Amino acid sequence: MYDDKPLRKALGRALNLISYRQRTEHELRDTLAERFEEDVVDRAVDYLKEQCLVDDEAFAHLWSGSRTRNSPRSARALVRELTAKGVSRSVADAAVLDLDDEETARVAAAKFARRLVGNDYQKFHRRLWQHLQRRGYSGSVARKAIAELWQERSEADGQLPDE
Repeated sequence: MYDDKPLRKALGRALNLISYRQRTEHELRDTLAERFEEDVVDRAVDYLKEQCLVDDEAFAHLWSGSRTRNSPRSARALVRELTAKGVSRSVADAAVLDLDDEETARVAAAKFARRLVGNDYQKFHRRLWQHLQRRGYSGSVARKAIAELWQERSEADGQLPDE
């Protein structure tokens, strides 16, 4: 296996890629296919899977956890991102099974709301609504998060909410 020069080069390229961040099998295959023959790509990916260096399930859990912490999105949006990266739908669904859209929407909205100034409810609502919609949250989840944040903001300012 190691006397095959193209295979060694493919493995080197793949290891370089996964040294930066975990990759899906699909991502590795696509990248390696740009430079190597299909049989070399297959053997390289199979070897990496045997060594547990490529694992779509682990990738999906890492990706969803990272996105939830750093840039919260709805479970639906995370599944869409994962499937676009080549993760199977069932694996993607399992990775986001424990996510609570209401909680992540509230975190995403609170993070964004810190940048909003003033007491104009319409502007506050519009900007947060757009932000949460871009992140894949449903209308009901977005409305609830916005209402809770507006209530908190109004109480902190000593005002009654003026929707």
